[in-house]
Amino acid sequence: MRKWTKLVIGVAVALGIFSVNSVARASSVPTKSARTYNSRVVKSKGWRLWSSPATTKALRKTGSLSGKLVQLDRVAKTGKTTYFRISRRGHNYGWLNAQALKTTTTYRLPYTYTSQLYPLYAPNACEAASLKMALSVKGVATKTSLKTVINRMPKAKTPNKGFTGNPYTESRPGETRTIYPAPLTAYAQTYDKQAANISGASKTQLMREVKRGNAIVFSGGWHMEKSRPYHVLALVGYKHGKFLVADPYMQKGWPNKVFWTSTNNFMKVYHSRHSRAVVIR
Repeated sequence: MRKWTKLVIGVAVALGIFSVNSVARASSVPTKSARTYNSRVVKSKGWRLWSSPATTKALRKTGSLSGKLVQLDRVAKTGKTTYFRISRRGHNYGWLNAQALKTTTTYRLPYTYTSQLYPLYAPNACEAASLKMALSVKGVATKTSLKTVINRMPKAKTPNKGFTGNPYTESRPGETRTIYPAPLTAYAQTYDKQAANISGASKTQLMREVKRGNAIVFSGGWHMEKSRPYHVLALVGYKHGKFLVADPYMQKGWPNKVFWTSTNNFMKVYHSRHSRAVVIR
């Protein structure tokens, strides 16, 4: 009878029906950062989420998270069982048995699209619109208007110190109105302290950031066409051989606001625009 009891308990723990602590009764379990792990997908809706890896208290079931990409924030091991604390769009959902998660080859971050052309017309606010999209992946500034993000951005006579020119009017021929990564990063950190300047990042580094659930504001061209003028966009996804790009310079009725482009094309355009990049972590 005892053998059968142990077997049933072992299966229940493995399936996440209850925490291993309800068996081991451990008072605490050491945890560490899981931010170097790639994001994973929740397998199904019936797994239990725990308030900690060492508790008998279940918060809820995975439910609507089923099939969705989640970020891994913390990791803990209790015996042979691994638990991850997971989040999506900045919301902490609790601890989940690692067996409830599966790896993926397609990473489409949970962004909210923002245009710089509608409903607010700001033809030179691509940095602000792209930043707002990147922040939305972490659930940050989702209720902050684009106008507020634009107006709070530091202004200066040189892009090395702040945004140059008027973001609400068209550029004159040959003119570039922009803000460079250093001051843009400092501004982004007022919303997300983990924002970082990763200018010069390689293709591998960009892929790694996206796989870990981090969107990137980067320099490129409209619709990632090399012949187009200097532009700033948001990198919000990756799959084999392709990056997912969100272009803020889009009217309401224009198609392909968010599109896949080959990593080779992406890197050519990105490099031609000085490889400027700011990651939102």
